[in-house]
Amino acid sequence: MQRIQYLDGLRGWAALFVLFHHLLLAFAPDGRESALHTSPVSAPLGFLTDGPLAVAIFFILSGIVLTAAVTSAQERGLHLRLGPLLVKRWLRLGIPIFVAGLLVLALFTVGLDRSIAIGWASESSFMRSFFPPGYDPSLLLVLKEAFIASFLGPTPPHDPVLWTIRIEFAGSVLVFLLALLLPAGRLRLAAAVVTGVALAVVPADWPSRIPLGWIGNYCALFALGVALFELLRLHHQRGGRNDPWRDAFGFTLLALGLVLYPLFGIRVYDVAAIPPVIGEAPLLGGSQLRAVLVVAGVLLSPSLQLFLSNATSAFLGRVSFGLYLLHAPLIWSAGGLAYFPLAARLGHWPAALLAALAVIVLSLCAAALFHQWVEQPSMRLSARAAALAAMPGRLFRRPLFRSLGRGSVGRNLELLPVAARRNPRHPFE
Repeated sequence: MQRIQYLDGLRGWAALFVLFHHLLLAFAPDGRESALHTSPVSAPLGFLTDGPLAVAIFFILSGIVLTAAVTSAQERGLHLRLGPLLVKRWLRLGIPIFVAGLLVLALFTVGLDRSIAIGWASESSFMRSFFPPGYDPSLLLVLKEAFIASFLGPTPPHDPVLWTIRIEFAGSVLVFLLALLLPAGRLRLAAAVVTGVALAVVPADWPSRIPLGWIGNYCALFALGVALFELLRLHHQRGGRNDPWRDAFGFTLLALGLVLYPLFGIRVYDVAAIPPVIGEAPLLGGSQLRAVLVVAGVLLSPSLQLFLSNATSAFLGRVSFGLYLLHAPLIWSAGGLAYFPLAARLGHWPAALLAALAVIVLSLCAAALFHQWVEQPSMRLSARAAALAAMPGRLFRRPLFRSLGRGSVGRNLELLPVAARRNPRHPFE
Protein backbone atom coordinates (compact mmCIF):
# COMPACT_ATOMS: atom_id res chain seq x y z
CA MET A 1 0.00 0.00 0.00
CA GLN A 2 1.31 3.43 -0.85
CA ARG A 3 1.31 5.74 2.13
CA ILE A 4 -1.51 8.24 2.50
CA GLN A 5 0.78 11.18 3.11
CA TYR A 6 -1.86 13.77 3.90
CA LEU A 7 -3.30 11.59 6.67
CA ASP A 8 0.20 11.41 8.17
CA GLY A 9 0.31 15.18 8.08
CA LEU A 10 -3.09 15.52 9.74
CA ARG A 11 -1.96 13.15 12.50
CA GLY A 12 1.17 15.22 13.00
CA TRP A 13 -0.71 18.49 13.44
CA ALA A 14 -3.13 16.78 15.82
CA ALA A 15 -0.20 15.58 17.96
CA LEU A 16 1.12 19.14 18.07
CA PHE A 17 -2.29 20.39 19.25
CA VAL A 18 -2.21 17.83 22.08
CA LEU A 19 1.10 19.36 23.18
CA PHE A 20 -0.44 22.86 23.09
CA HIS A 21 -3.42 21.58 25.08
CA HIS A 22 -1.28 20.23 27.89
CA LEU A 23 0.92 23.31 27.96
CA LEU A 24 -2.21 25.39 28.44
CA LEU A 25 -3.40 23.12 31.24
CA ALA A 26 0.01 23.28 32.91
CA PHE A 27 0.74 27.00 32.83
CA ALA A 28 -2.70 28.65 32.60
CA PRO A 29 -4.68 28.95 35.86
CA ASP A 30 -7.85 26.88 36.14
CA GLY A 31 -10.79 28.54 34.48
CA ARG A 32 -8.74 30.45 31.90
CA GLU A 33 -8.97 27.60 29.40
CA SER A 34 -12.77 27.57 29.37
CA ALA A 35 -12.78 31.34 28.86
CA LEU A 36 -10.35 30.95 25.98
CA HIS A 37 -12.66 28.52 24.20
CA THR A 38 -15.85 30.52 24.71
CA SER A 39 -14.65 34.04 23.91
CA PRO A 40 -15.92 35.29 20.51
CA VAL A 41 -12.38 36.55 19.82
CA SER A 42 -10.31 33.53 20.79
CA ALA A 43 -12.77 30.67 20.24
CA PRO A 44 -12.06 30.38 16.47
CA LEU A 45 -8.48 29.46 17.41
CA GLY A 46 -9.54 27.11 20.19
CA PHE A 47 -8.76 24.05 18.05
CA LEU A 48 -5.04 24.82 18.50
CA THR A 49 -5.32 23.70 22.13
CA ASP A 50 -8.15 21.19 21.75
CA GLY A 51 -6.63 17.90 22.91
CA PRO A 52 -9.90 15.90 22.91
CA LEU A 53 -10.50 16.87 19.28
CA ALA A 54 -6.97 15.77 18.33
CA VAL A 55 -7.36 12.40 20.08
CA ALA A 56 -10.66 11.75 18.30
CA ILE A 57 -8.90 12.50 15.00
CA PHE A 58 -6.24 9.93 15.92
CA PHE A 59 -8.88 7.24 16.33
CA ILE A 60 -10.61 7.96 13.03
CA LEU A 61 -7.29 7.98 11.18
CA SER A 62 -6.41 4.63 12.73
CA GLY A 63 -9.61 3.14 11.34
CA ILE A 64 -8.83 4.47 7.87
CA VAL A 65 -5.16 3.50 7.68
CA LEU A 66 -5.48 0.06 9.26
CA THR A 67 -8.31 -0.80 6.88
CA ALA A 68 -6.24 0.45 3.96
CA ALA A 69 -3.29 -1.76 4.97
CA VAL A 70 -5.40 -4.90 5.33
CA THR A 71 -7.33 -4.24 2.12
CA SER A 72 -4.10 -3.64 0.20
CA ALA A 73 -2.72 -7.00 1.37
CA GLN A 74 -5.96 -8.78 0.51
CA GLU A 75 -6.00 -7.31 -2.99
CA ARG A 76 -2.49 -8.71 -3.50
CA GLY A 77 -3.77 -12.18 -2.63
CA LEU A 78 -2.03 -12.42 0.74
CA HIS A 79 -3.66 -14.37 3.56
CA LEU A 80 -3.99 -12.32 6.76
CA ARG A 81 -4.51 -13.68 10.26
CA LEU A 82 -5.64 -11.79 13.33
CA GLY A 83 -2.97 -13.17 15.67
CA PRO A 84 0.13 -11.84 13.85
CA LEU A 85 -1.55 -8.49 13.29
CA LEU A 86 -2.23 -8.11 17.01
CA VAL A 87 1.29 -9.21 17.97
CA LYS A 88 2.77 -6.56 15.75
CA ARG A 89 0.35 -3.93 17.00
CA TRP A 90 1.07 -4.74 20.65
CA LEU A 91 4.84 -4.53 20.24
CA ARG A 92 4.68 -1.55 17.88
CA LEU A 93 2.90 0.41 20.62
CA GLY A 94 4.43 -1.20 23.69
CA ILE A 95 8.14 -0.84 22.92
CA PRO A 96 8.06 2.96 22.43
CA ILE A 97 5.83 3.31 25.50
CA PHE A 98 8.39 1.35 27.54
CA VAL A 99 11.29 3.54 26.36
CA ALA A 100 9.28 6.68 27.15
CA GLY A 101 8.63 5.20 30.59
CA LEU A 102 12.39 4.76 31.06
CA LEU A 103 12.74 8.50 30.44
CA VAL A 104 10.18 9.18 33.18
CA LEU A 105 12.07 6.84 35.50
CA ALA A 106 15.36 8.62 34.78
CA LEU A 107 13.85 12.06 35.37
CA PHE A 108 12.40 10.91 38.69
CA THR A 109 15.71 9.35 39.71
CA VAL A 110 17.64 12.61 39.25
CA GLY A 111 14.91 14.63 40.97
CA LEU A 112 13.55 16.64 38.05
CA ASP A 113 9.86 16.23 38.84
CA ARG A 114 8.43 19.77 39.04
CA SER A 115 4.78 18.85 38.47
CA ILE A 116 3.45 19.86 41.91
CA ALA A 117 5.55 23.02 42.01
CA ILE A 118 4.25 24.09 38.61
CA GLY A 119 0.73 23.27 39.72
CA TRP A 120 0.90 25.54 42.76
CA ALA A 121 2.67 28.34 40.89
CA SER A 122 0.14 28.40 38.03
CA GLU A 123 -2.87 27.28 40.08
CA SER A 124 -3.21 24.25 37.80
CA SER A 125 -4.99 21.29 39.34
CA PHE A 126 -3.95 19.32 36.25
CA MET A 127 -0.30 19.51 37.27
CA ARG A 128 -0.91 19.13 41.00
CA SER A 129 -2.68 15.81 40.36
CA PHE A 130 -0.48 14.63 37.49
CA PHE A 131 0.98 11.79 39.57
CA PRO A 132 -0.78 9.89 42.37
CA PRO A 133 0.39 10.68 45.93
CA GLY A 134 3.59 8.87 46.81
CA TYR A 135 4.23 7.71 43.24
CA ASP A 136 7.69 6.12 43.05
CA PRO A 137 8.36 4.47 39.67
CA SER A 138 10.61 1.46 39.28
CA LEU A 139 11.91 -0.46 36.28
CA LEU A 140 9.56 -3.37 36.92
CA LEU A 141 6.60 -1.03 37.30
CA VAL A 142 7.39 0.79 34.06
CA LEU A 143 7.73 -2.55 32.25
CA LYS A 144 4.35 -3.70 33.56
CA GLU A 145 2.70 -0.38 32.70
CA ALA A 146 4.11 -0.34 29.18
CA PHE A 147 3.15 -3.84 28.07
CA ILE A 148 0.14 -4.66 30.24
CA ALA A 149 -1.53 -1.71 31.96
CA SER A 150 -1.40 0.49 28.85
CA PHE A 151 -3.50 -2.09 26.99
CA LEU A 152 -5.73 -3.47 29.74
CA GLY A 153 -5.86 -0.65 32.29
CA PRO A 154 -5.79 1.11 34.62
CA THR A 155 -4.07 4.08 32.99
CA PRO A 156 -0.33 4.01 33.78
CA PRO A 157 0.41 6.80 36.27
CA HIS A 158 3.81 7.58 34.75
CA ASP A 159 2.08 9.24 31.78
CA PRO A 160 -1.69 9.93 31.93
CA VAL A 161 -1.88 10.47 28.16
CA LEU A 162 -1.61 6.68 27.81
CA TRP A 163 -5.33 6.34 28.56
CA THR A 164 -5.75 6.36 24.79
CA ILE A 165 -3.64 3.24 24.19
CA ARG A 166 -6.19 0.68 25.38
CA ILE A 167 -8.76 2.38 23.13
CA GLU A 168 -6.24 2.33 20.29
CA PHE A 169 -5.66 -1.40 20.75
CA ALA A 170 -9.35 -2.28 21.21
CA GLY A 171 -10.23 -0.20 18.16
CA SER A 172 -7.50 -1.93 16.17
CA VAL A 173 -9.02 -5.32 17.02
CA LEU A 174 -12.39 -4.03 15.80
CA VAL A 175 -10.89 -2.77 12.53
CA PHE A 176 -9.03 -6.02 11.91
CA LEU A 177 -12.20 -8.05 12.49
CA LEU A 178 -14.25 -5.91 10.11
CA ALA A 179 -11.54 -6.00 7.45
CA LEU A 180 -10.73 -9.70 7.77
CA LEU A 181 -14.25 -11.09 8.07
CA LEU A 182 -15.98 -8.95 5.45
CA PRO A 183 -15.03 -8.27 1.84
CA ALA A 184 -14.19 -4.73 0.86
CA GLY A 185 -17.07 -2.77 -0.58
CA ARG A 186 -20.64 -2.00 0.31
CA LEU A 187 -21.02 -4.92 2.75
CA ARG A 188 -18.07 -3.78 4.85
CA LEU A 189 -19.28 -0.19 4.61
CA ALA A 190 -22.73 -1.09 5.89
CA ALA A 191 -21.30 -3.25 8.69
CA ALA A 192 -18.96 -0.46 9.77
CA VAL A 193 -21.78 2.08 9.93
CA VAL A 194 -24.04 -0.27 11.89
CA THR A 195 -21.20 -1.16 14.27
CA GLY A 196 -20.29 2.48 14.79
CA VAL A 197 -23.87 3.48 15.58
CA ALA A 198 -24.31 0.52 17.93
CA LEU A 199 -21.13 1.35 19.85
CA ALA A 200 -22.04 5.03 19.99
CA VAL A 201 -25.30 4.42 21.82
CA VAL A 202 -23.84 2.10 24.46
CA PRO A 203 -24.16 3.84 27.86
CA ALA A 204 -20.76 5.07 28.96
CA ASP A 205 -21.17 3.54 32.43
CA TRP A 206 -22.14 0.06 31.16
CA PRO A 207 -21.72 -2.51 32.62
CA SER A 208 -22.24 -1.28 36.15
CA ARG A 209 -19.40 -3.15 37.86
CA ILE A 210 -16.72 -2.56 35.25
CA PRO A 211 -17.87 0.43 33.17
CA LEU A 212 -16.36 -0.12 29.73
CA GLY A 213 -19.07 1.51 27.66
CA TRP A 214 -16.96 4.62 27.18
CA ILE A 215 -14.31 2.51 25.43
CA GLY A 216 -16.99 1.26 23.07
CA ASN A 217 -18.10 4.86 22.48
CA TYR A 218 -14.61 5.77 21.35
CA CYS A 219 -14.20 2.55 19.33
CA ALA A 220 -17.14 3.76 17.26
CA LEU A 221 -14.69 6.26 15.77
CA PHE A 222 -12.59 3.37 14.43
CA ALA A 223 -15.68 1.91 12.78
CA LEU A 224 -16.41 5.30 11.23
CA GLY A 225 -12.84 5.32 9.95
CA VAL A 226 -13.50 1.99 8.23
CA ALA A 227 -16.65 3.45 6.68
CA LEU A 228 -14.81 6.56 5.47
CA PHE A 229 -12.13 4.41 3.83
CA GLU A 230 -14.76 2.33 2.04
CA LEU A 231 -16.48 5.48 0.81
CA LEU A 232 -13.15 6.83 -0.43
CA ARG A 233 -12.39 3.53 -2.14
CA LEU A 234 -15.77 3.43 -3.87
CA HIS A 235 -15.21 6.98 -5.07
CA HIS A 236 -11.88 6.05 -6.64
CA GLN A 237 -13.38 2.97 -8.27
CA ARG A 238 -15.93 5.21 -9.97
CA GLY A 239 -13.27 7.43 -11.47
CA GLY A 240 -12.29 9.62 -8.54
CA ARG A 241 -12.67 12.96 -10.29
CA ASN A 242 -11.56 16.07 -8.42
CA ASP A 243 -14.64 18.17 -9.06
CA PRO A 244 -14.44 21.85 -8.04
CA TRP A 245 -17.19 21.39 -5.47
CA ARG A 246 -15.00 18.98 -3.48
CA ASP A 247 -12.64 21.73 -2.36
CA ALA A 248 -15.46 24.04 -1.33
CA PHE A 249 -17.33 21.30 0.49
CA GLY A 250 -14.15 20.04 2.17
CA PHE A 251 -13.22 23.50 3.46
CA THR A 252 -16.79 23.97 4.69
CA LEU A 253 -16.67 20.77 6.72
CA LEU A 254 -13.26 21.74 8.10
CA ALA A 255 -14.54 25.17 9.14
CA LEU A 256 -17.59 23.62 10.80
CA GLY A 257 -15.40 21.24 12.77
CA LEU A 258 -12.62 23.62 13.76
CA VAL A 259 -14.28 27.00 14.11
CA LEU A 260 -18.04 27.34 13.68
CA TYR A 261 -19.09 24.36 15.77
CA PRO A 262 -17.26 25.42 18.97
CA LEU A 263 -17.79 29.14 18.35
CA PHE A 264 -21.58 28.92 18.44
CA GLY A 265 -21.74 26.03 20.90
CA ILE A 266 -23.87 23.93 18.55
CA ARG A 267 -24.77 20.45 19.78
CA VAL A 268 -26.28 17.55 17.89
CA TYR A 269 -29.22 17.59 20.27
CA ASP A 270 -29.96 21.21 19.32
CA VAL A 271 -29.71 20.55 15.58
CA ALA A 272 -31.44 17.19 15.31
CA ALA A 273 -33.71 17.49 18.37
CA ILE A 274 -32.56 14.06 19.57
CA PRO A 275 -33.48 13.57 23.22
CA PRO A 276 -30.41 12.60 25.26
CA VAL A 277 -32.07 9.42 26.51
CA ILE A 278 -28.70 7.72 26.96
CA GLY A 279 -26.96 10.62 28.62
CA GLU A 280 -23.97 12.51 27.31
CA ALA A 281 -22.66 9.76 25.03
CA PRO A 282 -19.35 10.95 23.51
CA LEU A 283 -20.33 10.20 19.91
CA LEU A 284 -23.46 12.38 19.94
CA GLY A 285 -21.70 15.68 20.21
CA GLY A 286 -18.55 17.56 21.10
CA SER A 287 -15.07 16.67 19.96
CA GLN A 288 -15.98 13.36 18.33
CA LEU A 289 -18.46 14.85 15.89
CA ARG A 290 -16.05 17.68 15.12
CA ALA A 291 -13.31 15.13 14.38
CA VAL A 292 -15.56 13.40 11.85
CA LEU A 293 -16.18 16.74 10.14
CA VAL A 294 -12.45 17.54 10.05
CA VAL A 295 -11.37 14.17 8.64
CA ALA A 296 -14.20 14.13 6.09
CA GLY A 297 -13.21 17.63 4.99
CA VAL A 298 -9.62 16.55 4.44
CA LEU A 299 -10.68 13.46 2.50
CA LEU A 300 -12.76 15.65 0.20
CA SER A 301 -10.45 18.61 -0.41
CA PRO A 302 -7.41 18.22 -2.74
CA SER A 303 -6.09 21.57 -1.51
CA LEU A 304 -6.12 20.45 2.11
CA GLN A 305 -4.43 17.20 1.10
CA LEU A 306 -1.72 19.18 -0.70
CA PHE A 307 -1.07 21.30 2.40
CA LEU A 308 -0.96 18.25 4.68
CA SER A 309 1.61 16.63 2.36
CA ASN A 310 4.15 19.48 2.55
CA ALA A 311 7.53 19.14 4.26
CA THR A 312 6.44 20.56 7.62
CA SER A 313 3.39 18.32 7.81
CA ALA A 314 5.44 15.30 6.73
CA PHE A 315 7.94 15.95 9.54
CA LEU A 316 5.19 16.28 12.13
CA GLY A 317 3.63 13.07 10.83
CA ARG A 318 6.89 11.16 11.19
CA VAL A 319 7.49 12.27 14.78
CA SER A 320 3.85 12.30 15.91
CA PHE A 321 3.96 9.22 18.15
CA GLY A 322 7.18 10.27 19.83
CA LEU A 323 5.78 13.75 20.31
CA TYR A 324 2.68 12.27 21.92
CA LEU A 325 4.70 10.08 24.31
CA LEU A 326 7.46 12.51 25.29
CA HIS A 327 5.83 15.91 25.65
CA ALA A 328 4.25 15.38 29.09
CA PRO A 329 7.51 14.36 30.86
CA LEU A 330 9.25 17.32 29.24
CA ILE A 331 6.56 19.70 30.50
CA TRP A 332 6.94 18.74 34.16
CA SER A 333 10.74 18.49 34.00
CA ALA A 334 12.30 20.83 31.44
CA GLY A 335 9.27 23.15 31.54
CA GLY A 336 9.65 23.55 35.29
CA LEU A 337 13.41 24.10 35.06
CA ALA A 338 12.85 26.91 32.56
CA TYR A 339 9.81 28.44 34.24
CA PHE A 340 10.91 29.15 37.80
CA PRO A 341 14.11 31.15 37.11
CA LEU A 342 12.26 33.17 34.48
CA ALA A 343 9.23 33.74 36.73
CA ALA A 344 11.49 35.20 39.43
CA ARG A 345 12.64 37.88 36.97
CA LEU A 346 9.80 38.35 34.51
CA GLY A 347 6.62 37.27 36.25
CA HIS A 348 4.24 34.44 35.51
CA TRP A 349 2.97 35.05 31.99
CA PRO A 350 6.27 35.92 30.23
CA ALA A 351 7.94 33.01 32.02
CA ALA A 352 5.10 30.63 31.11
CA LEU A 353 5.28 31.66 27.45
CA LEU A 354 9.06 31.24 27.24
CA ALA A 355 8.96 27.93 29.10
CA ALA A 356 6.23 26.69 26.75
CA LEU A 357 8.33 27.65 23.72
CA ALA A 358 11.30 25.79 25.18
CA VAL A 359 9.17 22.69 25.75
CA ILE A 360 7.82 22.83 22.18
CA VAL A 361 11.30 23.01 20.63
CA LEU A 362 12.71 20.35 22.95
CA SER A 363 9.73 18.04 22.35
CA LEU A 364 10.09 18.26 18.57
CA CYS A 365 13.83 17.56 18.74
CA ALA A 366 13.36 14.69 21.19
CA ALA A 367 10.57 13.23 19.04
CA ALA A 368 12.80 13.31 15.95
CA LEU A 369 15.54 11.41 17.79
CA PHE A 370 12.95 9.07 19.28
CA HIS A 371 11.65 8.23 15.83
CA GLN A 372 15.16 7.46 14.58
CA TRP A 373 16.49 5.48 17.51
CA VAL A 374 13.39 3.95 19.10
CA GLU A 375 10.45 3.81 16.68
CA GLN A 376 12.28 2.50 13.65
CA PRO A 377 13.97 -0.36 15.55
CA SER A 378 10.63 -1.16 17.21
CA MET A 379 9.04 -1.38 13.76
CA ARG A 380 11.59 -3.94 12.66
CA LEU A 381 11.32 -5.92 15.88
CA SER A 382 7.52 -5.98 15.83
CA ALA A 383 7.58 -7.07 12.18
CA ARG A 384 9.94 -9.94 12.99
CA ALA A 385 7.75 -11.00 15.92
CA ALA A 386 4.69 -10.93 13.69
CA ALA A 387 6.62 -13.01 11.16
CA LEU A 388 7.23 -15.72 13.73
CA ALA A 389 3.61 -15.60 14.88
CA ALA A 390 2.40 -15.90 11.30
CA MET A 391 4.05 -19.25 10.69
CA PRO A 392 4.43 -21.10 14.00
CA GLY A 393 4.43 -24.48 12.32
CA ARG A 394 7.59 -23.62 10.42
CA LEU A 395 9.53 -22.79 13.56
CA PHE A 396 10.04 -26.45 14.37
CA ARG A 397 11.07 -27.58 10.92
CA ARG A 398 14.75 -28.18 10.27
CA PRO A 399 14.71 -26.52 6.81
CA LEU A 400 13.57 -23.22 8.32
CA PHE A 401 16.38 -23.22 10.87
CA ARG A 402 18.84 -24.02 8.15
CA SER A 403 17.49 -21.25 5.96
CA LEU A 404 17.71 -18.79 8.83
CA GLY A 405 21.30 -19.80 9.31
CA ARG A 406 21.99 -19.02 5.64
CA GLY A 407 20.60 -15.50 6.09
CA SER A 408 17.41 -15.97 4.08
CA VAL A 409 15.12 -14.27 6.57
CA GLY A 410 14.02 -11.88 3.88
CA ARG A 411 12.78 -14.69 1.63
CA ASN A 412 10.79 -16.21 4.50
CA LEU A 413 9.27 -12.84 5.32
CA GLU A 414 7.90 -12.66 1.79
CA LEU A 415 5.45 -15.41 2.81
CA LEU A 416 3.88 -13.08 5.37
CA PRO A 417 1.04 -10.63 4.94
CA VAL A 418 1.99 -7.07 4.12
CA ALA A 419 0.83 -5.86 7.53
CA ALA A 420 3.27 -8.29 9.19
CA ARG A 421 6.38 -7.43 7.19
CA ARG A 422 6.02 -3.74 6.31
CA ASN A 423 7.93 -1.14 8.26
CA PRO A 424 5.32 1.59 8.72
CA ARG A 425 6.38 4.82 10.30
CA HIS A 426 3.53 5.07 12.74
CA PRO A 427 1.75 2.85 15.26
CA PHE A 428 -1.56 3.68 13.61
CA GLU A 429 -0.79 1.57 10.53
